[in-house]
Amino acid sequence: MDSVRWAMIAVAVDLLACGTAAAQQRSPAERTATVQQAPTAPQSAPASGAVVTHAAGPSADPIIVTGRPLPPKEAIKSLSRAITPYVSDGPLPRFNVSVCFGTAGLPRRTLEHIGYRLALDAELAGLKLAGDRCTPNVYVLFVDGVGDQVAALVRRKWWVFGDRSPSEIREIVREPGPVRAWSNSEVRGADGQPIGPDGILRIPIATRIAPSIRRDTLAAIVLIERAAVVGKAPSQIGDYVAMRALGGVHPPRAGSPETILSLFDAGSGPAPVEMTAFDRGYLRGLYAQRDTEFAGITQGRITRSIVKAKSEEQAQVSRQAP
Repeated sequence: MDSVRWAMIAVAVDLLACGTAAAQQRSPAERTATVQQAPTAPQSAPASGAVVTHAAGPSADPIIVTGRPLPPKEAIKSLSRAITPYVSDGPLPRFNVSVCFGTAGLPRRTLEHIGYRLALDAELAGLKLAGDRCTPNVYVLFVDGVGDQVAALVRRKWWVFGDRSPSEIREIVREPGPVRAWSNSEVRGADGQPIGPDGILRIPIATRIAPSIRRDTLAAIVLIERAAVVGKAPSQIGDYVAMRALGGVHPPRAGSPETILSLFDAGSGPAPVEMTAFDRGYLRGLYAQRDTEFAGITQGRITRSIVKAKSEEQAQVSRQAP
């Protein structure tokens, strides 16, 4: 696991060096007026080329609930399945360890806002945050020329894509829009034991009721085109990254106002100002069950969790109505 994290750090440093060189060619105004700044951001000077880690719980920028009409359950189920990575058998991949976020490529003040939001989203999903001076296992990098950067990684450092198949790597490279995201996972026994040095995975108990393995997400990386964040709030960016990195999902092909995953969709209308009830329900459903289970069972619980979150949202809006 440590080797995967250090590989991600090497990639982050490499990409950040390229991005910093390109950024230095822009004017100071272009380098600093990148996103909408929240008024309560911690006061720190921008650090060009610095990586900011986030392990402590958030202290600002709370999530605000806004209501949307409750869609039919089948529509929720369809959208949920559309954004979930395909798994032929066994469990869905997810983090089973504490998470630590590393961000780079924007002014430090903005990165801290994004990090606080990510930490808040992780806690709401039920994930634990790593301690101080943690080694990041989630990297968020803002770069110039994201498509070229990822294509260069495929040519020069293909190993950073971990267990991804060639077809999956091609999908990452060809993803439309200003974002590229992927995660590396590892098959372990249901008790969390990794594959041994001899290449054998020892299963203490085998049953048809539940899978004898689990898929642990070891690291996730999200690359975002620097120019694409202009006009977007740090809280929006943090919520979007939480879905991509912690949920391991991809935006729906047709786009949808039901999810923050539409944040970078071109021509799809106004994006949500924050993580929606659909998004919160998805993450909670994914991480609600700590024991290993088949993907289909998890999908069902995710759908129920989304429906519950939407119903709670509607109830709250009704109580606030005059």
